[in-house]
Amino acid sequence: MVTKKKARKNEDFKKVKLKVGKKLKKTTTTDTTIKAKRVVLASQLEEKVETDENPLSFRGLTLDELCKQMGHFNSKVKMNAIQGLKQILTSRPDLVNVHLRLLVPSVVVHVSDASFEPPTRQNLLNLFKILCTASVQSMSAHITLFLAHVLRALTNIVTEVRHLALNTLSVLLDRYPSLCRNHADLFPCFINYLGSSKRLSWHKAGLIDTILNFINVYDMNRERKMETTELKIDFENGKMEGEVNTKNVFIQNPDASPFDFGVVSSSKSHAVSPFELPDALLNLANVLAPIISSIVLEDAGGQFMIQGVKLIEAIVRGAENQPNDFLLKDFRKQVYDSMSSVRIAISKRQGKSDRFRTAASWLVTSSDH
Repeated sequence: MVTKKKARKNEDFKKVKLKVGKKLKKTTTTDTTIKAKRVVLASQLEEKVETDENPLSFRGLTLDELCKQMGHFNSKVKMNAIQGLKQILTSRPDLVNVHLRLLVPSVVVHVSDASFEPPTRQNLLNLFKILCTASVQSMSAHITLFLAHVLRALTNIVTEVRHLALNTLSVLLDRYPSLCRNHADLFPCFINYLGSSKRLSWHKAGLIDTILNFINVYDMNRERKMETTELKIDFENGKMEGEVNTKNVFIQNPDASPFDFGVVSSSKSHAVSPFELPDALLNLANVLAPIISSIVLEDAGGQFMIQGVKLIEAIVRGAENQPNDFLLKDFRKQVYDSMSSVRIAISKRQGKSDRFRTAASWLVTSSDH
């Protein structure tokens, strides 16, 4: 039996077999010829045809291909994919509802992408606005994932990422108030954000507007205009005089179900608002007090006066109309104490501050504390 070591040694002294008509290669020459085989991908040679169901971007890519490119590691590839998605969905808005299951997971995850440049972030925000044109019914299955990524991005260490997340949240609050109200984590997470060091400065574009949208979603005490209609019914003759749309009587929200009534309902929109819980309202007052104080003292030009007044009115309205104040001992006194910095700021404000004083009159003159 020949060992491996001996076999390797014999290879160097192996006799070359000669063949008739074949010239042997010289042992001192090096063969530099290259042999290659052609690889043909038939799918790349197919000519793409744009159809109503399968539109193409300006680069000839479909929605499915663009969504796959959103997961690419290269920022430029993702930037081009965002532009392509914007182009297709802007020209074909009817595709948003149809392909929402594909678009939301592929696009929303990049709200916390720190590699994007400012123009790309603006394009991404515009793409989010296009996605938010989807109906409430279509978005209801994806709002949890959407808000999860947005709330996660609010805690990002990059300021620009937090700014994009804040603007995106404002769009969601404005477009889908009922869906946001039913999200269990939105209220406590946003309260924690407002009270954390990662909160943007009060004068940053979008912060105050987002807070107002947030309050409008949960504030059940706001004044609502109710349409009244006179209707005369003659039961003897079976006649009815007057114009009334019976559908609008039962459906106040155009996106609501016609089987949801005021007393017995299967809708989650009738859940208790955090504004009806004294602990939640007190936490909101605690985090808003420094913001309102900064507006009162630092907004010399009055640019944010209206927004500041609305914030004060929301806290006062929630405290005055709190239906469950008995659940928290000395609830109104605690709200009054939490807004002490606001009262001091109003007293120190130079110039016109009548609107602030009027809005905060309950905090100054109330005798219930």
